Amino acid sequence: MCDTSVLPGRRLSESERCSSINGCAVCGGKFGLIRHYSWRTALCSKKCVDRFRTRRERDRRWLFQAQVA
Repeated sequence: MCDTSVLPGRRLSESERCSSINGCAVCGGKFGLIRHYSWRTALCSKKCVDRFRTRRERDRRWLFQAQVA
């Protein structure tokens, strides 16, 4: 379901990334029988859920470091 090897150099437009109608918010893959959600964001697999949470945590740490500096 979550295959990022398809079109690796292609950048997704804002509407393609944010719309749950078009696919997963992380990889743009199609949804299967089960949709996973994290912070109201539709994701196609647990792998994408982990990627999304890791990205959010990394962004949160970066923001905290920027505020300290």
